[in-house]
Amino acid sequence: MFDQAFKLRQLAGQTEKIKQKTRIIAIASGKGGVGKSNITLNLGLALKKKGVKVLLIDADMGTANLDILLGLTPVYNLGHILQGKCTLKEALLTGPSDLKILPGTSGVQDFIDIKLEEVGRLLNVAAELEDDYDIILIDIGAGVNRTVINYLGGADEALIVLTPEPTSVMDAYSLIKIMSINKIKKRIGLVVNQVESKQEANELSERMASVIKKYLAGEVDIMGLIPFDINIRRSVSKQKAFLKNYPESKASRAIYQLADRVLKNRETGVARGASGFIYRIIGMFNRK
Repeated sequence: MFDQAFKLRQLAGQTEKIKQKTRIIAIASGKGGVGKSNITLNLGLALKKKGVKVLLIDADMGTANLDILLGLTPVYNLGHILQGKCTLKEALLTGPSDLKILPGTSGVQDFIDIKLEEVGRLLNVAAELEDDYDIILIDIGAGVNRTVINYLGGADEALIVLTPEPTSVMDAYSLIKIMSINKIKKRIGLVVNQVESKQEANELSERMASVIKKYLAGEVDIMGLIPFDINIRRSVSKQKAFLKNYPESKASRAIYQLADRVLKNRETGVARGASGFIYRIIGMFNRK
């Protein structure tokens, strides 16, 4: 096997003209069923409405949902780009408001023992992403596994979605604990979904932030409090984004507030760009 890191650096050196500007935000959850994909979709739409060039990547290998939420049928995914079967533009799906979605790879095997020419294709994709997008939201799988941790490690920022249910809270804490154990140090934001009241959400968020600071010596930001809203369920059944169907709903207003906080973080955070993300991801998946 060739020296992966060395040859990747060689290829990266050939793409120095790439501007390291695109911010990569991984959106994760400790357990499934907390509305992570729905938040990713609607956050992307809110950012786009605010003038941000945004791309969604569906990297939830087990239960990819972004296309289903919109009633779209993908033909290609990132794995096909790796294999040279299609271009980035051919793989992209188009959602409401011309929102672009890239279906993820079919599995982690696509990143293990990756061939040199495939690395080159990924870096070419990175160049296109740097030119076309300001923020990339990656909807990664629920739970704690190697793939989830690697994506979190590669991103510039992480949003952890949870609900007030005790199991969701514990699973979210476990995910953040695993990040701490793996020395993944980055800005972590909590998004509490399906809350019954602002007081409930604030108490939960502050309690969790306090526990994380005390036992993990880490910091988390309270990024979003998304209220329970029947319009979300109605939109899912219609395969529509609730931000488009019910723009004045409680949930939509909360998503716009979340978008504002994401943009504020972008002003103060350091983005290492799409090529840097790809470099880190390949290195992590190929660690012994």
